[in-house]
Amino acid sequence: MDHKALNRGLAARPGNALEQVLGTLPREEADAVREWLPGAGGGAEPLALLRSLAASGGDMERPDDSTPRAIRRVGVIGGGTAGYLAALALKAKRPWLDVTLVESRHIPIIGVGEATVTYMTLFFHHYLGIDAEELYRRVRPTWKLGIRFDWGPHPDGFMGPFDWSSDSVGLQGALRTSGSINGSTLGSALMMADKAAVYRKGEDPLSLMKYVPFAYHLDNALLVSYLTELAERRGVHHVEATVADVELSGPEWVEKLRTADGRDLSFDLYVDCSGFRSQLLGRAFETPYVPFSSTLFTDSAVTGNVAHDGKIRPYTQATTMNAGWCWRIPTRDSDHRGYVFSSAAISDDEAAGELAARFPGISEPRFVRFRSGRYEKAWRGNVMAVGNSYGFVEPLESTGLMMIGVEVQTLVSCLPASWEGPQVRETVNAALGQQWDAIRWLLGLHYRFNSRLDTRFWQECRASADVSGFRPLLDVFAGGAPLSRRNAFVQDMLNRVAPTFFGLFGIDYLLLGQQVPARILPMDESLSAWRARKRAADALVGPALPTREALEAFDACPELNRQLLEDEDSWAGAEIARRMGMR
Repeated sequence: MDHKALNRGLAARPGNALEQVLGTLPREEADAVREWLPGAGGGAEPLALLRSLAASGGDMERPDDSTPRAIRRVGVIGGGTAGYLAALALKAKRPWLDVTLVESRHIPIIGVGEATVTYMTLFFHHYLGIDAEELYRRVRPTWKLGIRFDWGPHPDGFMGPFDWSSDSVGLQGALRTSGSINGSTLGSALMMADKAAVYRKGEDPLSLMKYVPFAYHLDNALLVSYLTELAERRGVHHVEATVADVELSGPEWVEKLRTADGRDLSFDLYVDCSGFRSQLLGRAFETPYVPFSSTLFTDSAVTGNVAHDGKIRPYTQATTMNAGWCWRIPTRDSDHRGYVFSSAAISDDEAAGELAARFPGISEPRFVRFRSGRYEKAWRGNVMAVGNSYGFVEPLESTGLMMIGVEVQTLVSCLPASWEGPQVRETVNAALGQQWDAIRWLLGLHYRFNSRLDTRFWQECRASADVSGFRPLLDVFAGGAPLSRRNAFVQDMLNRVAPTFFGLFGIDYLLLGQQVPARILPMDESLSAWRARKRAADALVGPALPTREALEAFDACPELNRQLLEDEDSWAGAEIARRMGMR
């Protein structure tokens, strides 16, 4: 995203929402903001993934009646978010396909809060064409400007805002003036104040959220219920059945499925969304599994809800616990909490007791078991796995729904019209495997360098959590940080030898937030220039609404979402979506 051009565009539009907000400020503060003009606050790094995954019109080849081995009938095996998002995407982008979702009523949906990244905002509204007003009414999302980490030695922890790549206030100035990275962007400053960039001017609200990247917090049960209804409206067939057997006609080819009540189901393509069971990719094909257990030591979670009395934070929170960490995902009604822990370090009862003692009033505990890792391949023969049936890691950086979206877009973009001729399975497998491995190393940095607690679990993490995949980044960081301030040659080298999911800014925030030792590069500007930007950010944060009131303004004024999703100067606008092949 060209931030300078975007800022020029803002300055040329005196009648826009930003100028209206500035009209409510004292003249000196308004002038400070005009000189700064943070613009879109930086694009979220996960959006860069779409540039290589977006399908052009030429990719969407439709088979005709004479096409041999044509792909016309698709079976999505399993429901939940993975199944319904896959089915909806196939119908949205390849409407000629006959798509059937096969789902068992005996497999429950885990009704916990789920955090996303900014990519999902575009995926929902531009790629799938989900109406924002309807989503707000049916699913009641809250906003996420980033993650607050109660992590590392600083007593206030650190903010990881989605607009980190804008450096709109300044990372180096924040470090120099406070010893913390907090407040280094407009998004970070809003997070610290528990506010969103929405303002009151008389009766009508004004929004600057199109300049501040955000994602959604979602109640998973509400989301799946809504997606189920949407899939029916859009022509996805639904079969209620439990798959009992998978019949193969070769080492990598599913001939048909046999249900528990004796029915046979046959499709040209099978999308395995069966979750941790991985019925097709894992069990039927016996695909080798790549564990991440030498990096990520947790394997369990205990969850519950806590009342928040109407105070909705604009971020996901990750709090260090004795044998892992705890999330807070704010929904409209309550905070969803979950303690991710290692069963080798503490028992279920000990974990539940620690959670209840830390957060009094939490609801009855529910337990979840998992393993972190991925299968060697996502796509074999006529089976593509999406979601937990292919890979899973704990939700420390909210990558779960993002990877479902990426896998779905990959499938839609690369699916041929028929099984005849050249195929791209191995390229897809290599690309998705690299992306999952990058997430592994990213999460590993959270464990290897977190010095908040000195329990046996955290001692073991600091001593032995494997982060070897990011060793080049760590070596260069030690010699000069922030990485995002290194020269273009060094940055290009790092992006080639150790590609990351959230860019070098993401690595900077994670390592500097945990105060990992490094030679800090000198500032390339005066401290007075940094302080002027800080004053401008404070001027915008001061009159902003608390998050709950800001959400209510969006509920009542659909025009605000139209501005976000259609305006050319928006981080989530139609022009950005077109560039990424999402519209």
